[in-house]
Amino acid sequence: MRPPSVFVRELLPEEGNRLKRLSRKAASEAKRERALIVWASATRMPVSQIATLVGTDESHVRKVIHAFNERGFSSLDPEQRGGRPRRITDEQRARIIAVAGARPDTLGVPATRWSLKRLARYLREQAIVEVSPAHLGRILAVAGLSFQRTRTWKASPDPDYQAKTARVIALYKHAPDGGVVISFDQMGPISLRPHAGSGWAKRKRPERQRATFNRRHGTRYVFGAYDVHADRLRVRLRPRRRGSDNLAFMRQIRDCYPKRLRLHWIQDNLSANWTPDIRALPTPTTSSWCRRRPMPATSTASSATFCRSASSSSRTPTTWTGTPSTTPWPATSPTGTAPTATNASSTSNAADRSPPDP
Repeated sequence: MRPPSVFVRELLPEEGNRLKRLSRKAASEAKRERALIVWASATRMPVSQIATLVGTDESHVRKVIHAFNERGFSSLDPEQRGGRPRRITDEQRARIIAVAGARPDTLGVPATRWSLKRLARYLREQAIVEVSPAHLGRILAVAGLSFQRTRTWKASPDPDYQAKTARVIALYKHAPDGGVVISFDQMGPISLRPHAGSGWAKRKRPERQRATFNRRHGTRYVFGAYDVHADRLRVRLRPRRRGSDNLAFMRQIRDCYPKRLRLHWIQDNLSANWTPDIRALPTPTTSSWCRRRPMPATSTASSATFCRSASSSSRTPTTWTGTPSTTPWPATSPTGTAPTATNASSTSNAADRSPPDP
C-alpha cells in the first residue's frame, strides 16, 4: 500500500490548460514554479518526486498544494513583501522636489540648471539627504519632473485681436456667398540642387552623387495660394520675394476665378505683403496659426497643371494644382501672425497672367 500523500483537487480541463500555460509563460519565476507544482500534482505525482523535479523541499510543495486547494489560482501569485523601511522620508522627498524646481543661482550655486550630480552634492552639503544621482533621478521621475528646455511664448498686442481672428475663423468655417477664401503664404529661399533619394540597389553598392556641385540656378521662393473650401493648391516659383512679385501672384490667382466672385485673401504680416499697391484690412499680429496650410508633401494630387513662370527663364514647372490634405488648426493658440480678408486687384499685365485652371 502506498503511504498517504498530498494531491491537488480534481481540475477542470480549462484549469489544466491554464496551469500548463502559466508554468511556461508566467512573468514571475515563482508563479511558474507554483503552477508547475500544481500541474504535476494533478497528474498524481507524489510530493517527493515533485520536490526533486522542481528542486525544492517537500514542505514547500505541500504548502503550495494546500494553498491552491483553498484559494485557487490566486494562490499562485507571489506574495510581495514590504522590504526594508524607506530611508528617504516623505518630508525629504518634498524638499528634494522643491530644490530641484528652483534655479541654482537663487540658492547660492553658480549655475542656471541642476544636473543630477550637482543636485545630489547640494543636498548632501545642506544636510537634507544623501542620495545617489541615479536614485535622485528616479525620485524626480516619480514626482513627474523631467529635464526640459525652456520654452518661449508671446501674445498678440493687437487690441482688436479677438474680432479680427474671429473674422478669419468664420471664413474658414463657412464659405461666403459669392466669394472664395484663399490662404496665402511663401516659403524660401530654396536652393535648386540635387537631393539624395532612395531606391533599390545591390547590397552595399548604393547609387552615389557628387557631394560638391555648382549652384548655377540660384534660389527660388515658393508662393502658394490655397483655396480653403475647394481644397485646391496653386503654387508658383519666383526668383525673388518683393511686393511686386506678391502683387503679380495675386493677379494670377484673381484670373483663375470668375470676376463675379470676391476673393477673401488671408496672409501674414510680412513686409512684402503690405505695399501701397496691395490694399487690405489691418490684421492682428502674432497669429500665424490662423493661416490654414496644405500639406503637399504628404498628399496625392488628383490633378496637376504645370506652366512656365513669366518672370523666370527656367523651364522648370512652376505652377502646381491639386487636392492636398489640410493641416488642422487649433481653436485657440497663444501665438501666430496676421490673417486678413481682402479683394485682390483684377487688373494685371499680360506678361504676369496665367491661364485659368481647367
